[in-house]
Amino acid sequence: MISSLDLKTLYHWTDWPKKHFLRLCLVAVALFVLIAPNRSAHYSYLLLIGAFWNVGSDRLALPWQRFLSLGIPLVLFPILMWQYFPPIWNDVVYWQLGTRTHLLDLDALFKSIPGNDGRLFRIIQTPWLTGYFRWIYANGFTLPVLIPIFRSFWAKDSLKMIRYSLSAHILQFLLIFPFYLTIHVNEVWYVLGQPDGMARNLSAADAAVVVVNCFPSMHTSIAFAMLLLAWREKDKLFRYVWTFFCLSVIYSTLYLEIHWVTDVLAGIVLALAAVKLGDWLIRIVSGKWRAKFGTAKVCKV
Repeated sequence: MISSLDLKTLYHWTDWPKKHFLRLCLVAVALFVLIAPNRSAHYSYLLLIGAFWNVGSDRLALPWQRFLSLGIPLVLFPILMWQYFPPIWNDVVYWQLGTRTHLLDLDALFKSIPGNDGRLFRIIQTPWLTGYFRWIYANGFTLPVLIPIFRSFWAKDSLKMIRYSLSAHILQFLLIFPFYLTIHVNEVWYVLGQPDGMARNLSAADAAVVVVNCFPSMHTSIAFAMLLLAWREKDKLFRYVWTFFCLSVIYSTLYLEIHWVTDVLAGIVLALAAVKLGDWLIRIVSGKWRAKFGTAKVCKV
């Protein structure tokens, strides 16, 4: 006969994989990255491991059934945005260039500022670093936002999902567009007559669209805003991983001669403004919701 002690032991061994299912999956991902060729193409998986390893420390004690009605639309929103928004943004850029409404052309001014081309950040250059920063820059507009949103979904925290989305592209596009419409600044390599740090092999027509709209640096503003929000999480590993990743995004813009130092500084200010504005909007909406429905219902949301 099977004793009660045997049943407890059996339950313990069957319960352990369920409890640590996510970590087992992450270990499998790590092993895949180690043995897979072209590892630079799988850097995003390493970010997932660092982001999700201790996600339980930030998870809310909320039933999935109650969370999913709001969580699913919130996790689908950024996916759909990156599916359909880039063509719309390209149309906006072409319209912007055709209107010729720029009030200021700052290429000559930015070029004349000592050290503004970021040469200090290119003292050490190696093929590996160049490849790393190219991958970072290519993904630095989306991953800093998408992974925290997915992480917040797994943590069943709809408010954090809203905060990450709001402080990133939603508010930042609104805040940055007046600058892009009135201030003309080209990428550093283009102004200095250097090879493109991203090796994009742009035609003259493509370059006329791609190298504009540098001030402020939106790669910087997105990354720095996500860094600020990441430090509100309880998970120390996630905070450190995201700090390193987001700072790498900012550094890549200077290493690859994409942005001027002034672009980066303006991007940091824009990030601070977006996070503060996002906090203010959430506080205002939460206050009105609380006044209308009461504290209990607010907490359930």
